Amino acid sequence: MKHRFTSIAIALFAAQALVAGQGKDANQVLADTRAALGGDKLAALKGLTGTGRILRTTPTGNTTENEFEVALELPDKYLMRSVLAAMGNMSIYRNSGFNGGQAIEEIDRPPNLQTGGGVMIMRVGSPLGGAVDPATMTPEQKAEFDKARLLQNRKEYAKLALGMFAAAPATYPLTFAYAGEAESPDGKADVIDVKGEGDFAVRLFVDQRTHMPLMLSWMDKEPLVMTMTSGGPGGGPGGAPPAGGGNVAFAGGGGTFTTTMSGGGGGTVVQQTVVAGGGGGGQQMTPAEREKFVAEMDARRKEADAKRRTVEYRVYYADYQAVNGVLLPHKIQRSIDGKPTEELVFDQLKVNPKIDPKKFQVTK
Repeated sequence: MKHRFTSIAIALFAAQALVAGQGKDANQVLADTRAALGGDKLAALKGLTGTGRILRTTPTGNTTENEFEVALELPDKYLMRSVLAAMGNMSIYRNSGFNGGQAIEEIDRPPNLQTGGGVMIMRVGSPLGGAVDPATMTPEQKAEFDKARLLQNRKEYAKLALGMFAAAPATYPLTFAYAGEAESPDGKADVIDVKGEGDFAVRLFVDQRTHMPLMLSWMDKEPLVMTMTSGGPGGGPGGAPPAGGGNVAFAGGGGTFTTTMSGGGGGTVVQQTVVAGGGGGGQQMTPAEREKFVAEMDARRKEADAKRRTVEYRVYYADYQAVNGVLLPHKIQRSIDGKPTEELVFDQLKVNPKIDPKKFQVTK
């Protein structure tokens, strides 16, 4: 299904075009922002739930729309649940977040999911590099993976929390320094340098007039998008790679289709592999064919990964609406290298609701 991103009326400040600060204090700027967002009402916020729609741009240029859910319970519980892949009338979900010092990272798929007589391989990218199948990891590998994933999920939550609460999460301390002013035709913004554990370094732009958070900006490697087909549409003759950085296509067994998407800097990496047959004739892949397929895919991924450019990532916060006295952004748009890639549209947000503890069940 094709959709169009909602237009976000927000100034596109140049991240590099900064004027030296006039002796402002970063913590005072953030204090003014928290006052504008709700003051005492914001300080009394202990939990939040939200539901809505995610619009994502596909490699073909279309936009898909799927549901998502977010829940947080301060100080140390957070969950994002979103559709990873829609398969007919069934959906595969990704649950991501943390509960205290433990990571939540799970691919939730229907037990009766069918792939047209073939097999489906779902693997999650490791913050340590590459892609892994959690079901095949040793206890030592899983412990290392969980530690890195916990840090990564805290980073992702921090990017959400900065726009919603203008404060560092209790579970992920951040430092703030005033970087200067940025100016656009629509006005001026105070720019705050934000740093944290694991090379976390972003810039937060705050509207000087309204004191509302406008956007985050940072530099990182571009995402990797890989499409593997049997030489048909999208694969090109002999699996020739399509034009454009960060994309690669190559030939595989009969009727195979693979999509791999990864975020920069050890960010979210999700790999979806659908195998509808192997060796031609629509027959199911043998274990040996399946192993060869995955090995070739990983080799091509590593080759393409080495060629990725460093580009600018942005997260925009917009459409602030009052919920129980707290102003919360109801639209969050992400762009990479100047191109919109994803938009979260909240249809409902609740402040301090009762949340089922099962929401934050830790991945086994």
